[in-house]
Amino acid sequence: MYPASLLYAGYMRWRRKYLFPQPYRPLYKVISIGNLSLGGSGKSPIAIALAKSLQQHNLFLAYSSRGYKSWMENSASLIYDGRRLLATPEVAGDEAVMAAVQLDDVPVFSGKLRTAVLQLAEKYFPHLNVMILDDAFQHLKVARDIDIVVFDSELGLGNGFVLPAGYLREGLSAISPQSICILHQKPWSKKNPELKARLSATGASVYEVKSSSGNILHKGKRVRPQDLKDKKITLLCAIAHPESFVKSAQMLGIAYQKQLTFPDHHSFTDDKSLALLKADDSDYLLCTAKDFVKLSQDFRDKLLLLTMETYLQQDLIEEILSRLKA
Repeated sequence: MYPASLLYAGYMRWRRKYLFPQPYRPLYKVISIGNLSLGGSGKSPIAIALAKSLQQHNLFLAYSSRGYKSWMENSASLIYDGRRLLATPEVAGDEAVMAAVQLDDVPVFSGKLRTAVLQLAEKYFPHLNVMILDDAFQHLKVARDIDIVVFDSELGLGNGFVLPAGYLREGLSAISPQSICILHQKPWSKKNPELKARLSATGASVYEVKSSSGNILHKGKRVRPQDLKDKKITLLCAIAHPESFVKSAQMLGIAYQKQLTFPDHHSFTDDKSLALLKADDSDYLLCTAKDFVKLSQDFRDKLLLLTMETYLQQDLIEEILSRLKA
């Protein structure tokens, strides 16, 4: 696959430099949060954490998700007006609804037609200050005031090759001195000083951000891990790197009897999946926030949500605010 990888990498460099010379620029500022890999870096939790931080600085902002594998993926739609959820996870996408559930008073859009999303936001919210585009680093049809690129500190660059020889969408040449790079350290991950040095060599600003296991919630109420020691627990997830969820549960001392793993963004609407979950003999199903929004209607009494807390340091927020004001 290496020769094909070289060709693909060359095309991606040409595409970034020449294909969209006049990207659409809205009247408000745009922050793109994406990655170089195929997924699993934790960009959505960081995007949501950034939205919460910017809210505290009296900025009127909106949030946009691609709506991957949803009915709205090939469109542009408002799915949360800041008060009411207007679409289900199957229609709008699990990550879009997850953001809507966690963000108060922040309009949320879904769809990969990002130019149309920005125009729709201008129409609905003429006083908008900032739009956060989740998973848009490779979407070059729109101009960005800030590009934030997220890396999993454990996975790093993989073998360093782009598709199809590796799992990178494009090489490090996509990182410019104007980019902000985030090394995302998940609860069980270690720091990656080698990758930090390579990213710093691009001239980009580099920050280390850590996520930690938060609370276990049942019907919105906190449950202590020790309260579950005599219960039968099944771990359930449909994310890019399920091992990260498993390790987070293990760090909390959760003794689980089995693990059910589905493909990333699995909808859980098919008869086979529903029958499998209904036949599960455990006391509780422990899942991620992304899966919780898809399962809460059918399995509310049995679901445990393992939350994640992502902390953005003050100097990172200050740099973003400074760039937004420039």
